[in-house]
Amino acid sequence: MNASTAKEYIHGLITSLKLTEKDISRLEADEKKWRDRAELARNKGEASLSLEAEKEANQVSNRLDKLREEEHSIQAEIKTIRSQLPGIAARERSIDNDLLEQQLLLSLWNSEEEAMSSRAFQKLEKEKTAEEELNALKAKMKERENKS
Repeated sequence: MNASTAKEYIHGLITSLKLTEKDISRLEADEKKWRDRAELARNKGEASLSLEAEKEANQVSNRLDKLREEEHSIQAEIKTIRSQLPGIAARERSIDNDLLEQQLLLSLWNSEEEAMSSRAFQKLEKEKTAEEELNALKAKMKERENKS
């Protein structure tokens, strides 16, 4: 899993968490509604209605417990992935040894080629300078011969 995929996964988990939280709120309201109905039926002396309302409230309460467990599970998974995200991103930035070696060799080759070219030009310049000095010396010697 790369960092981008991990971020998308976290986004999906957060979306699921928000939907679960909405479902929890809705079920909490339903549970309260059924508990209130059971209380009302008891106060009116309707035992059978009160039992049915309590039964319905208990079913809602069981679904609510499952959703709360799911909520905690999603929160734990988000926390885990978030804590792993820096490591995932760091692995993506890790050094590819083969690529580094290739770049180093290419760099050295270019530098070596440039160095060879530079040395060749220096050699030519030295030869030219030496030739010019030799010609100047020959010219001086000719002058001396002509004077004598």
